[in-house]
Amino acid sequence: MPRSERGALGGLYAPDMPVTHNYGARPQPEWYGPPPMVGGYVTGPLLISQSERVVVVVRQVLAFPSGVTIEVEGHARGSLHAGPTREIHDPAGHSSLRFEIQFADGRQAAQDDEAGLQNGRGPTLFERGSESSSGGPEGGEDVRMTLWMWPLPPPGPVTLVCSWPSQGLDAARAVLDATTIGEAADRAQPFWPAREP
Repeated sequence: MPRSERGALGGLYAPDMPVTHNYGARPQPEWYGPPPMVGGYVTGPLLISQSERVVVVVRQVLAFPSGVTIEVEGHARGSLHAGPTREIHDPAGHSSLRFEIQFADGRQAAQDDEAGLQNGRGPTLFERGSESSSGGPEGGEDVRMTLWMWPLPPPGPVTLVCSWPSQGLDAARAVLDATTIGEAADRAQPFWPAREP
């Protein structure tokens, strides 16, 4: 759960941002996650990085009127260093699979960074769910996660940057197209038809 959900939801961050959907009895702001809709398909699978030890893949990208879900997975085999297990951290102190997003207009966001909420313009990139496992005869590690990117990007390339410091991966990139994302968002469909007043 992003830190911003803990006690700050719907008030402390960008209180003037529109509320576009409702989960249960509590309205949720656009940056919180996808609305109750079937997202429009953008792309997938898309290879981000592949080596003898590590593979990172975008499984699928779905667009909504308020943002984009990006389903990713990473697989590693073997130990990066012989001998006892040693954690390797990037300068920010992370050792696990991490992502950043970069828009064509220069705006960017690191995973779970709240700066985009504080400025009210985005972007944000929040982890909305994940699972991981490690071990086995090859000392492997498997990670699957769903990311929520808010808002829809401006025209131009949208760059997804991936790092996995504990597995020796640094700044691998995949590029999406904002026009394709916008077209897919137009194809998103509500789960249920709107009720007549």
